[in-house]
Amino acid sequence: MPETTAINLRFPIVGAQWLAANIAAPNLVILDASVGEFAGACRFDIDGEFSAPEGVHTMLSAEDFEAKVRALGISKDAAIVVYDRQGMFSAARGWFMFVAMGHDNVAVLDGGLPAWEAAGFNQLPLNEGPFTPGSFVAEDRGLFVDALTTKAFAKREDAAVIDARSAERFAGTAPEPRPGLRAGHIPGSVSLPFTSLLDEQRRFRAPEEVKAAVDAVAGDAETLIFSCGSGVTACIDALAAYVSGYTELAVYDGSWAEWGAEDPAGLRPVEA
Repeated sequence: MPETTAINLRFPIVGAQWLAANIAAPNLVILDASVGEFAGACRFDIDGEFSAPEGVHTMLSAEDFEAKVRALGISKDAAIVVYDRQGMFSAARGWFMFVAMGHDNVAVLDGGLPAWEAAGFNQLPLNEGPFTPGSFVAEDRGLFVDALTTKAFAKREDAAVIDARSAERFAGTAPEPRPGLRAGHIPGSVSLPFTSLLDEQRRFRAPEEVKAAVDAVAGDAETLIFSCGSGVTACIDALAAYVSGYTELAVYDGSWAEWGAEDPAGLRPVEA
C-alpha cells in the first residue's frame, strides 16, 4: 500500500519503486527539472524562472528563490523529489539548489522519467496549479561560489576544483557548445566527467564505483568545488561526492560559461 504519512528523505537519491510506494505521502512534492520540453508533474524551470537573469543558470537570491518556491505551493516541511526526462542531467541541479537554500528534505529520482517508465508505472501526476502559496523558507548556506573563490581554492592543497565536462572539453580538444568561449580548463582543476558516474540507463553506478571515482580526483582534499558548462552537471558530481561521504561542497555558479568567456584583463586564465 502507498505510504500516506509524512516522509523525511534520509538519502538524496531514490528509485522508481520507492517513489511509487510513497507517492501518496501528504508532504511529497514531485518537481520536473527537465531542460527544454516539459515532461509533467510540477515544473521547476532551471532555464527560466529559477535562473537569475544576469547569467546562464545563475542561482537566484534567497529572497527570490523563497518567493518562487512558495508560489509553487511548496511548504517548509515538504519532501521534494526532483527528476528530469533525460535520466540524470538537470535534476541534480534542483537538488543542489534546495540544499544550498537550507532544505535537506530533497532527493533526485535515479534514472529520471525513463527509469520510472521502464519500471512500468503510469505517467507522473501533472500539477500546473493554481497553487496555494506555501511556507517554504530559504536560508542561503553559501554553497554557490564565484570565480575569485574558485580560483583561490584551485591553488589550495586542501581543496579540489572538479570539472564535470567531458575529458575532451577539459583538455581543450573539443569545441565548447556555447559560441565565443575559450577551450580548456581552470588551472589547477581536475576532470571528473559526470557521464563517468552513470550507467547506460543514466542512473548512478554502484556506490563503491562512484566513491572510487570521486576519491581518485579528490585526493586529500577536504573542500570540493564543482564546475561544468553552466552549473548544471556540476551538481551531478556534487551529488556523487555527497553520497560518497564528502560534506564540504560548493558549485562554481558561473562555471565555464563565465570562466571561458573573453577575458581581456587576464583574471580568468585558461589551461589546455
